[in-house]
Amino acid sequence: MHFHDVFLYLRIINLSKINKMKVLNIVLLLVILMAAGCKTQKIAPKPVPMKSETVNPTDSESSAIKSKEERITAAKGEASDFGSKRFYIILGSFGVYENAQKFKKQLMSEDFFPGILINEAGLYRVSVNSYDDEGVARARVGEIRQKFPKYSDLWLLIKKQ
Repeated sequence: MHFHDVFLYLRIINLSKINKMKVLNIVLLLVILMAAGCKTQKIAPKPVPMKSETVNPTDSESSAIKSKEERITAAKGEASDFGSKRFYIILGSFGVYENAQKFKKQLMSEDFFPGILINEAGLYRVSVNSYDDEGVARARVGEIRQKFPKYSDLWLLIKKQ
């Protein structure tokens, strides 16, 4: 309903029978209802892992497993010891924390135990496993790729020390 519709409606009814105060009250009520009805909601976009980053292979033996070294900490709400390991298997990267949380919930429904890290650039990394041993981490990457082909673009984050 637009303002000109309100005034057209008021013309239709006999204004001589309604005093001016009632007219103002009706107009005010209609304006408030229109303002409340037109309020938009903030909805976070559907989480989509970022693909624009370049992640480099480390050595010829495991060139199929990409890795990247960066400084990270556990995101808010994560366990206090999360982020204490050296190697992290990353399934998704997000610029918006809420999207990382949604992806984390999705992974939990697939029987993963994910956590969220944040790097110095402000990107949220969703990790499903963390290790102190690089060989064990790389072996787990292979297992996940075999069992979950849709996550074949996962990679290994190496925590800078």
